[in-house]
Amino acid sequence: MSQRKVNKSRDTRPDVSELEPAIKECVRYILCREGGKIPIKRGDINKHLNTVCQTPQNQVSAIIVEANKVLKKVYGYELLEVAANAGKQYIVILSQECKSILPPIIDEHQRKLLIAALMHIFMSGAPVKEEDMYKFLTDAGLLEENDHASRKLLTTTFTRQMYLEYSKVKVTESNVTRCEFTWGQRAEHEVSKLFLLNKMAEAFGKTPDHWCEQYKEATRET
Repeated sequence: MSQRKVNKSRDTRPDVSELEPAIKECVRYILCREGGKIPIKRGDINKHLNTVCQTPQNQVSAIIVEANKVLKKVYGYELLEVAANAGKQYIVILSQECKSILPPIIDEHQRKLLIAALMHIFMSGAPVKEEDMYKFLTDAGLLEENDHASRKLLTTTFTRQMYLEYSKVKVTESNVTRCEFTWGQRAEHEVSKLFLLNKMAEAFGKTPDHWCEQYKEATRET
């Protein structure tokens, strides 16, 4: 590539200062959406910036990069791209420096329910069948027999927020379909497995390395 072409490509690249209004609007939009914990579609960001700031689509990537810097520095958040069936999607997570067990969930029962579900999956070392999850949570005093609202939290709300994955799996031997829970993409980034293991160790009066496989997995992430 000639020097003239290189200079031309640099000249067409927008200066960050020129993007400042759109960057601020992008940060504001992401923070507003973050409260619901639902993944943010790239297309929604494009549409919003185009409507509010008349931002051309070819500038959105640069704006998102700069907005992410602001989210990290000012708010302790990070915008993370996650796997999606169609198009790009993002979730807002706590940055590494501010990481804790879980960001605040308004309802304490929801928080306990989610932590217990994640802990059961982690300690099981494999996906947990739906009926086994309900039995575990019932035995733990977190789920009642006809508590359909809490079941919906597990199968719908927490899965939309990507704390859990709830999927149907076909059992080849019996040709039967069953549902099971695994950790979601948000949980993998926000929830400390070592924290969960330490809590388990405290409850049973043991050291965390008593559970060898879980301890190896938990210490790999630190």
